[in-house]
Amino acid sequence: MEYRDYYKILGVSKEASQDDIKKAYRKLAKKYHPDLNPGDTAAEQKFKEINEAYEVLGDEQKRRKYDSFGQHFNFENGTNFDPSQFGWGRRTYKSSGGSGFSDFFDMVFGDGGLDLGDILSGFGRGSSHFSGFSGSDSFKYQSPSQDIKTEITLDIESAFKGEHRILSLRGADGRVRRIKVKVPAGVRDGDKIRLKGQGIDGGDLIVTIHIKDSHPYVLEGMDVVMELSVLPWEAALGIKASVTVLDGQTITVRVPSGISSGQKLRIPGKGYRDRKGKRGDLFIKLKIVMPPRLSDEEKALYANLKRLSTWNPRRDR
Repeated sequence: MEYRDYYKILGVSKEASQDDIKKAYRKLAKKYHPDLNPGDTAAEQKFKEINEAYEVLGDEQKRRKYDSFGQHFNFENGTNFDPSQFGWGRRTYKSSGGSGFSDFFDMVFGDGGLDLGDILSGFGRGSSHFSGFSGSDSFKYQSPSQDIKTEITLDIESAFKGEHRILSLRGADGRVRRIKVKVPAGVRDGDKIRLKGQGIDGGDLIVTIHIKDSHPYVLEGMDVVMELSVLPWEAALGIKASVTVLDGQTITVRVPSGISSGQKLRIPGKGYRDRKGKRGDLFIKLKIVMPPRLSDEEKALYANLKRLSTWNPRRDR
């Protein structure tokens, strides 16, 4: 049987305070928790060792009993020893609570476990019996509550209107929990939604929201930029165009004559609306496009326009 050095497992000194032991345990338990290391058997084994160490060192009574045993025999972590050499040859020891801990733990703290007074008496060291621990205690992994973080990506329309998402969370036992997340209308990029008690062992599930652009909308803060294609003669003469904004409303936009590609028209109060009801502006960005094919008559008209025009953007700046 191997001796377990619980101090070494938690990475603390034998003089560490209970608070230091607790902090070390929480840090290691978070690092090696199976939910955060799915399929990693080494991490799972390490997690079990950490829980076993904290089961002992995190309890002052168990810690005193463990320290007393270690001080008398000066074992090192991993040292093999024969329990029968210490008077346990005909004794049985078992965990009363199905702890899943090591044989060493069950030998010291399980039913019929170590009685330090008997051992010391057997070695002629007196009868300093250590009492106060009941073999009827049951042991469970002490996993601290931990938050789980994940992300959701929405298009602009979904973020504007709000929606429900179903997230799948796989636990340490391999089971999958399906959690319904309500994304409120007007959520902003980078916002976090906290679901109380949906993390690990009573921790929270924290969902970070990301918003992606979705044609024809581009989100710039609270403003929305929307591209509008116009034909060359429409840009030259001006038109009225119908566009649909984020809330589904159709509005009429007046495009003035002589507008150039890339220019923007501002429509106040028709942009993105946040959860507080504040709303940005809509910017219509003009893009002049050519027809895919020109008839002979259209080509002739363009040729005539070329002859009549006196302005050249490459020359007259």
